[in-house]
Amino acid sequence: MSPRKDPAEVETQAGVPAPESGEVSTSDFALGRVLGGKYLVEQVLGVGGLGVVLKATHLQLDQPVAIKYLKPSMAARPDVVQRFQREARLAAMIKNEHAARVHDVDTAPSGVPYMVMEYLEGRDLDRVVAESPLPFNDAIDYVLQACEALAEAHAAGIVHRDLKPANLFLASRPGNTSIVKVLDFGISKVMSGGPESRRVTRGDERLGTPVYMSPELLQTAPDVDARSDVWALGVVLYELLSGALPFDGPDLPQVCAAILTKPPVPLSAVYPDATPELEQIIARCLEKDRSKRYQNVAELAQDLVQIWEGDTPSRVNHIAQVIAEAGHEVSPPPSVKQSAGASVSDDQAWVAAAANVVEDCVLAVFFDAAGAVVDELELLSIDEAYDYAESLGPDAVRCELYDRFAGVRGRLRATYVRKPEGGLWVPFLG
Repeated sequence: MSPRKDPAEVETQAGVPAPESGEVSTSDFALGRVLGGKYLVEQVLGVGGLGVVLKATHLQLDQPVAIKYLKPSMAARPDVVQRFQREARLAAMIKNEHAARVHDVDTAPSGVPYMVMEYLEGRDLDRVVAESPLPFNDAIDYVLQACEALAEAHAAGIVHRDLKPANLFLASRPGNTSIVKVLDFGISKVMSGGPESRRVTRGDERLGTPVYMSPELLQTAPDVDARSDVWALGVVLYELLSGALPFDGPDLPQVCAAILTKPPVPLSAVYPDATPELEQIIARCLEKDRSKRYQNVAELAQDLVQIWEGDTPSRVNHIAQVIAEAGHEVSPPPSVKQSAGASVSDDQAWVAAAANVVEDCVLAVFFDAAGAVVDELELLSIDEAYDYAESLGPDAVRCELYDRFAGVRGRLRATYVRKPEGGLWVPFLG
């Protein structure tokens, strides 16, 4: 780790030339300047239509951060400034690890607003898929990760409205693993009441990227809701797998017309490995009638997990719980709606059994085959309990989860057992 720099010392580096483009920087954001007394500006990461993203170092913490600020021409527009500040507030509301975190918001001496975000290393999925379509399991995994962030956003009444591969960032993290981060809530809409629910865009202003926009979003419907993001996820999954888009045309007007009036190009026409189940999932995402789509990302995740080979019960459980706790109904997959005597898959059973369990602090007690306690510990969620159970050896074959309040064991919430074949933990329904 490099030694920390004193702000007074690095301020003398303000003479470092800024990038050549006049749009990229104001004097407050020139390379080598210290912003807000603590952020040393080091590099331009990207330039968009409205703003610029920089890499900087938090001098007191000696940690990299990303700084996003409005171009001077945009900072002169009150509506754009309001939208920019709103983006920061909305992003800060979403605490999920799959949403890019906002650490700070301020205004430079020149009057240009900026926000400080976590610094991510990696690349967005638009660049990834431009090289080649993704393997099936990777594409499903990335969409499920996005569903986790969107579940919390939708539970808070926030609709993203601009989901696309360019706003899904594949960030690297220690251990040679990666994580998807949902970026750019700048044109999000809040559905719930309160001061944030007022739109800051004009009624005739069509925002977003048209090829990923739902019919109602293209038509600037006033009641756009979370199902518009479900549509976009269907387009994203289609593209990640095939490298193509479900609605095609020689120009943008014809693409928009296809979205509004034509069925999507069948996935099997551009992705030979498409299964009927996968085609059905994407087709349901792309229903023009919102009432026929998945009504929330939890329902989409429940179907995706049935065709994916990854380990997902805890993830889908979390998505379903977040949506359900926000007061939205989560319809189980059709096979879960069977009578009590019918059989269901392990993943479906996990989702169905966990739907009635509310996440908070739980006491997990693990037993061996003889009924002796192998381990007992307090965990923050059902997800953590499931992940910890998987890390235990074969001696642990049963887990009981109890409410835990002020160190006191409460009611029995759920019981899980380890299946002999494969070692998968499943709910005990008998």
